[in-house]
Amino acid sequence: MNYSTLCLLIKRQYKEHYKTYVIGLLVLLILLVFMFLVVHQWKDSFSGAVQNGVFVIGLFIAGSVFSNAMFSEFSTPQSGMWLLGIPAKASEKVVSSIVISTVFFLTAYVIIFYIADFFYLLFAGTLTFKAMLNPFKNGFYQFFFIYLTFNALMLLGSIIFNKNSFIKMLLTIAVLFFLLNYLNGWLLSFLIPEATIVSTIAFDSFLFSHHGENVKVFLPDNVNLYSALFVRIIFPIALWILVWLKLKEKEI
Repeated sequence: MNYSTLCLLIKRQYKEHYKTYVIGLLVLLILLVFMFLVVHQWKDSFSGAVQNGVFVIGLFIAGSVFSNAMFSEFSTPQSGMWLLGIPAKASEKVVSSIVISTVFFLTAYVIIFYIADFFYLLFAGTLTFKAMLNPFKNGFYQFFFIYLTFNALMLLGSIIFNKNSFIKMLLTIAVLFFLLNYLNGWLLSFLIPEATIVSTIAFDSFLFSHHGENVKVFLPDNVNLYSALFVRIIFPIALWILVWLKLKEKEI
């Protein structure tokens, strides 16, 4: 893998789409401000960490659109052939797309979010440094790791599905999420038949009912460490490798 080629691929992406990116950032800012205004208008109907909710919703809406657009050339045969014909390795094309849709996107998103958050708090009359969102409070940063997996799935979908890849991949993710939770609940019911499973979070915890009270069970600390490494690092890397393999398959 050549570092100079990676830089050239990243520069090509921005030179060809910088107008779209600028417009997209403006739309994102307007979307976040709008969500904040909706929350403020009906604040009696919302409770809890409103900023966290707006951050997560905006992250996955914008992130899904942006990640899916990395290989949008495959939507038509002509542009797909042009992308495959770029004199660079498949690994370099994939890595450049990952860098743009994770590192650069997350940096831009966080900046735009805090601009929107600033205007919201200013409008609400509660502008203080402490009032602004702290992503490292209560483990909220874990959503960044979830985004990595989400990003890998959207990149994979844009290569696998030539037409309507965005909608098809979102539906696929929804089905996979449903199946994962269903199978996880079924497995726990099989392993602990005397317990009534209320809800489960795969690789994290589950909730069961005992004499009318809900009891939450977490993984042991040592198992939780391995689970976190798998979910946050190994799994997204495995998906990115699959993206690379599918791109090489198209080149062949």
